[in-house]
Amino acid sequence: MLVPYLRRLTGKDRSPEANLQLARYLAFVAGATNAGGFLAVQQYTSHMSGILSAMADNLALGSLGLVLDGLGALLSFLSGAACSAVLINWGRREELQSTYALPLMLEAGLLVGFGLLGGNLEHHEWLFVPATVMVLCFIMGLQNAMVTKASNAEIRTTHVTGMVTDIGIELGKLFYWNLSKADADKPLVLANRQKLRVLATLVGLFFLGGLAGALGFKHVGFSATLPLATLFIALAVVPVLDDVRLHVWHRDFLSRIGARARRWAGTVKADVHAIWLAARDSRTPWYAKALALVVAAYALSPIDLIPDFIPVLGYLDDVVLVPLGVLLVIRLIPAEVMEEHRAAARSAARRPISRAAAVVIIVIWTISAIGAALVLPRLAGGFTLHE
Repeated sequence: MLVPYLRRLTGKDRSPEANLQLARYLAFVAGATNAGGFLAVQQYTSHMSGILSAMADNLALGSLGLVLDGLGALLSFLSGAACSAVLINWGRREELQSTYALPLMLEAGLLVGFGLLGGNLEHHEWLFVPATVMVLCFIMGLQNAMVTKASNAEIRTTHVTGMVTDIGIELGKLFYWNLSKADADKPLVLANRQKLRVLATLVGLFFLGGLAGALGFKHVGFSATLPLATLFIALAVVPVLDDVRLHVWHRDFLSRIGARARRWAGTVKADVHAIWLAARDSRTPWYAKALALVVAAYALSPIDLIPDFIPVLGYLDDVVLVPLGVLLVIRLIPAEVMEEHRAAARSAARRPISRAAAVVIIVIWTISAIGAALVLPRLAGGFTLHE
């Protein structure tokens, strides 16, 4: 009975009942993560309204550093929501059973990493606070986008302000005195009691999760996130294993993935050349030209800002940042201009090379090396003191 339940809960085939049940789990975890994060860094990470307001206040007060901190939190929440949308839309196109389980698995991984590494970074506030805020904001955006897409925007689990507002609206309807019952031409004002129960339940679970997260962080520290990660893995594991059985074990799976990756890489390379050409076209808007020059120059540089020999991070720019930048630039360039330069890029004998971008990257490396030489001795001294 448990396996069919989990398959309905996080599988690709959605129902209102499954969405509501999943939302209950997510609201509890969101409350726990938000409250635990506050105890860690004295900041709530699901409240984008508060972060935006704080950015405006700090800008007016001249605290540029705090403005940049808020911008990092905002962009992290935005990136989490975008990442969730990419995973879900990819899962839908591939007809995966784990379409909605993939963001949960990613969130579980981030919670595990936060729980295991948080204690080691705690003594280095300059890195710990911004890293914690960005990771937790990413998690909040990831989760909120997932449940929003799964329920067709009917349910949100981190937007408590919106839920409390809706509760107030329904309570206003509930207590409204319909004096004109005898007048059939005037519709009665009636509350949606089912919606009221759902919203009250989610708000209550968010509160209980916050209480559990705060107590857990108080008594066991960062390891309090590990049970939350375990819960998400348990919720998502059945659809993921279904996809492993249906797709990964097929003999041609890796070859199909490899062929698709090669086609995708070829398309990105051609588009980089095309936006490089479009940046010099008078028909391209100035803002698209500026962004196209930055993205294309970096992509065409003979060296990367993050060297490829660094595990995982070395491929972050090639696999994630450059393709996202190319997609954004393409949206800003007129379609007819882009098609014209795509044809020109395909017929070109070779791609251009951006030596100017390489010089800029070398300068960044040099500055970073000097900064590391100045900072690392202080960090080593800090480790010695704590030991």
